[in-house]
Amino acid sequence: MKYENLIKARKERGLTQKEMADMLAMEQTTYSKKERGISRIRETEWIRFAKILEKDVDDLKVKKTELEDNANYDQTLYLKIIKTIIKYNTKLEKEILLLKKQKKQRRN
Repeated sequence: MKYENLIKARKERGLTQKEMADMLAMEQTTYSKKERGISRIRETEWIRFAKILEKDVDDLKVKKTELEDNANYDQTLYLKIIKTIIKYNTKLEKEILLLKKQKKQRRN
């Protein structure tokens, strides 16, 4: 799970992971693990990140996968709805053709 907003904010400030880690007095690998969601980020660290990046803590905390999961769920749901509508329309079209045939046969 990547903290996409944290990564974006860091890049917007023109900072590398190494520069960010140096400002936080930690190793670059440690910081990288935090950005990728491998290592836990403590609340005090979030506050320090936000101060360096001049951002709101809550804006930095959103994980990419949470957003992707919601988008994937929505997309899957929409696709299911569309498929259901297509099936229903196909069924209705068949029924209309059948009714037209029956009506034509009654006239003859």
